[in-house]
Amino acid sequence: MRTVHVGAALLLSVALLTSCSPSESSGGEQAADSEERAGKPTAVTTISLPLDPYQVSDSDFGKASRALAVLTDQCMEQQGFDYEAPEQQSASATPTGHERRYGITDLGAARKYGYHLGGAPIPQQQPRESKRYERALAGTGKPRGSSGEFDDGCTGEAHKELEAGIDMEAVDLPQWYKRDSFQRSMRDSRVTTAFREWSGCMAGKGHRFSSPLDPPGSRKVMGRKVTAYERSVAVADIECKGRTGLVVTWRDVESALQKATVTSRAKELEKARTETAKLVRRADKILASEDG
Repeated sequence: MRTVHVGAALLLSVALLTSCSPSESSGGEQAADSEERAGKPTAVTTISLPLDPYQVSDSDFGKASRALAVLTDQCMEQQGFDYEAPEQQSASATPTGHERRYGITDLGAARKYGYHLGGAPIPQQQPRESKRYERALAGTGKPRGSSGEFDDGCTGEAHKELEAGIDMEAVDLPQWYKRDSFQRSMRDSRVTTAFREWSGCMAGKGHRFSSPLDPPGSRKVMGRKVTAYERSVAVADIECKGRTGLVVTWRDVESALQKATVTSRAKELEKARTETAKLVRRADKILASEDG
């Protein structure tokens, strides 16, 4: 069986499932609730969900990523190559908390950036490396002899060292539960009703979409560069979310689904928390040895 790499599930669902600190105050949520229900669009950056405490936090994911970079660098150096890990996106350039879980909600950002992430770095074309370098880094992806292990190069070796003895499927499990709750929430009648109300509001502003997740996927709306049309759709999107209370309704429905999961899957979630703690301790040790 091929090794499950840290964050495989997290990265697969990042467009839908962004992490959130369990320390966020409920007072902020109540303020957001009252403003949204009054029809005032606000940036919903204080939403927390019942499964949040069980998943890998942003800071812990960052530690694991940096530890992988250290291990990969050590492996590449042993093979005579200089390795530089890809630059990670800064926290300010990524959605905070659950800001975009239910689509965009930050009116100020929408007026300036539309659906684009404000401050996100423009991807730079990476210099083409030699085939020997690429093979050392990523391997061939083929099985090694009769061992059944795949040749994943230094990247694979780094994962093996970081994840040895840790149940990575358990670590990723909360994200899969969150993916499931998100999908099920969209089939709930309260959410589908809110979608229809939001869609009607958007139609009244001259924009025809059936779901708040649709506009960013439209080539007419979102291209490589921010346009005035994109900004107008994004602003209308948020105004209609505020008018219909869509975000609050959606969050409440998904929260109820996740609470049921926390109860029914308590044993599995505690194991996820335990295995995540092991991973973070391992990453801390690797980073400390590199610094010291």
